[in-house]
Amino acid sequence: PLVALMQDQVAALERIAPGRVGVVNAQRGHAANTEAVERARAGDLRLLYVAPERFGAPAFARAIAGARIGLFVVDEAHCVSQWGHDFRPDYFTLADAAAGVGARATMALTATATQQVADDIVRRLRLRDPARVTTGFDRPNLSFAVIPSRGGQDKQRRLAAALSEANALPAIVYAGTRGASQELASTLSRELGEPALAYHAGMHRGARAEAQDRFMSGAVRVIVATNAFGMGIDKSDVRTVCHASVPGSLEAYYQEAGRAGRDGQPARCLLFAEQRDKGLHVFFIQQAKVSFEDLQRVGEKLNWAGVDGSYDVALSELAARRGGEDSVRAIIGHLARAGVLAPRPAPPDRASGRITGGFDQRTAAVCMGSAREAEQVRWGQYRAVWQYVEGARCRREALLNHFGDRRRATAGVPCCDVCSPAAAPADPGPARRAAIDPAAVGGLEAAIMDVVASASPPVGRTRAVEILRGGRSKVVAQYAYDALAGYGAFAHLRSADVLGRVDAMLEAGRLRSTGGRFPKLRAA
Repeated sequence: PLVALMQDQVAALERIAPGRVGVVNAQRGHAANTEAVERARAGDLRLLYVAPERFGAPAFARAIAGARIGLFVVDEAHCVSQWGHDFRPDYFTLADAAAGVGARATMALTATATQQVADDIVRRLRLRDPARVTTGFDRPNLSFAVIPSRGGQDKQRRLAAALSEANALPAIVYAGTRGASQELASTLSRELGEPALAYHAGMHRGARAEAQDRFMSGAVRVIVATNAFGMGIDKSDVRTVCHASVPGSLEAYYQEAGRAGRDGQPARCLLFAEQRDKGLHVFFIQQAKVSFEDLQRVGEKLNWAGVDGSYDVALSELAARRGGEDSVRAIIGHLARAGVLAPRPAPPDRASGRITGGFDQRTAAVCMGSAREAEQVRWGQYRAVWQYVEGARCRREALLNHFGDRRRATAGVPCCDVCSPAAAPADPGPARRAAIDPAAVGGLEAAIMDVVASASPPVGRTRAVEILRGGRSKVVAQYAYDALAGYGAFAHLRSADVLGRVDAMLEAGRLRSTGGRFPKLRAA
């Protein structure tokens, strides 16, 4: 699915079998890609790496059909499934691609598939009576630990302390957003006394490639990345993988954590969790909810964009205000399941395919059923990952059971923070500042204003403080205040400090109170 994956694997295979491995992707010139296809047709290559969207080019599909294809391999096959953690509509078309090139067999590979995802892979790739091989999910050389954090500053302090320990580097740190990866890279560079590089999809392609190359070569020992980094990357000596926020699913977590210790030597997987993460998960699940109007609007836009029954349009043109491009990809999947359209491989920022049916009552019902199923899956992933984070059972056993691996776990290192306290990094001690850092006042005031503007029903002084500090009362759960962006962001501060800032804003006239028996806050 990623050019970086292909480049990494082709480079390794060239050392073993020079001249027998080829690659076709958008970063290579036309002449180089044409030569690779011609060598495949001539039988000179044993292995050809191709990005899925390449099959959307008729000239390539015709040319490669002239090669003698034995095995059609779908790597990172969980991308085929809408119930997987990295769904890509392009993968829907790979069954047709395999048939089009006359492949004699198809193989699907993934490191992190639940039974539901594995069944979906079989359906999507139209595998007939497939042989299923599971080598086991246990990684005996990995230690697992969940480290509760009281807020952003506390988390950064604990992260820096963990990576300062002996044999903690090289390390990959996964951050939840692009901004967080930049901020955390800067903080770790300062605290560790050596460079920590950021990596995210918003960076220029050249800057991303340089960051990856420096980390892979060992010139830099810490990379702070969003989930845009890592799929297929095989750096064997990563000693620590940290998650600075709780991922959306255990599948995503285990795939990313599994990049530690591929050399078989001891390595640690550390998950830094705060209550704010839970609120963000709820928020994103609610944002991803698909309505009938969403389905109809995307279907109509694709129809309008169609020429002779085909469409090729930027995802940004289809995206609604809520949910963005990820929501559009999900809707395309629902429409494809209902037989309304057949996606073709396309670049990541575009949708391409054929209109294959009308959006009538029957297909609308199928689409809505699929959308409800997807929402149930997301809530199931939410419950599973938070049971792991907040549970008191062995972390390794919980992970293996999630993937249906019932064999007895055999750790060759301290297993996890539940079974062995040695698996968790030492607590660096209380923060030096328990009160508000003057430099952070602006951020706190902005968060207070955001809670006041976003909370529904409106909240008063003490409830606003409870939300910002990550309180877990019944009222917070009842009204989904834990889904607000500022929920738990200032858990590291005392209630009195946050309340004092609210009162200062009231006194300064930036906030006003409605008065009455149950006064609520309003922006002035």
